[in-house]
Amino acid sequence: MKNVLIIGCGLLGSSLVRRISKKKIAKNIFIFEKSKSNIAKIKKLKLRGTIVKSLENGVIKSALIILCTPISEYKKLILKINNFISPKTLITDIGSSKIESSKIIKKFLKRDIHWIRSHPIAGSEVSGPEHGKDSMFEGKWCVLIKDKKTNTRHLKFLNSFWKKVGSKTVIMNSEKHDKIFSITSHLPHLIAYNLVKSAQDFEKILKFNLIKYSAGGLRDLSKIAA
Repeated sequence: MKNVLIIGCGLLGSSLVRRISKKKIAKNIFIFEKSKSNIAKIKKLKLRGTIVKSLENGVIKSALIILCTPISEYKKLILKINNFISPKTLITDIGSSKIESSKIIKKFLKRDIHWIRSHPIAGSEVSGPEHGKDSMFEGKWCVLIKDKKTNTRHLKFLNSFWKKVGSKTVIMNSEKHDKIFSITSHLPHLIAYNLVKSAQDFEKILKFNLIKYSAGGLRDLSKIAA
């Protein structure tokens, strides 16, 4: 692959930059990041990617675009990308909710543009490009979403890409994906967050340090809550 554009270079975005560079998956890696703090960190880390100030410049030059931003940013990015993207360019993302992202894509992405959604099951309780690792996706599952109108050739290309990154891949539809991860990922996070929040509330009421004396169970849950 000639060029890839990473939009959003936090924990997972920077991990992709590291991995793509290490495995020489793409000739050039372009990075579009709006956070000045993250840009400064990327430069300090000397990541092997070229920061582009113009989204248009990165999109036009790239065969693959990977959105590593919150889903709340998709609409804004799509409306900008629509102005200069080519039908030859493939878009993917790493969002964890596929039914919701599908609604946004179908509503705002212009016709004849291919977007196949991905969900690499990787991450950490910390965030930011400084915490990225080139081994982040190694041996981890990556779900690829196949719907009725999914282009088979592009799906094979993306499947090959994630395998080169080091992931194990599986293909499923949006509904199956969201049902699985509502139980295996989203529910545990919700429970952990509420438990840690309850402990913090008790600290305020009782006016003494409670979490300080927590055993391993609460400490493990606090990482998930973070």
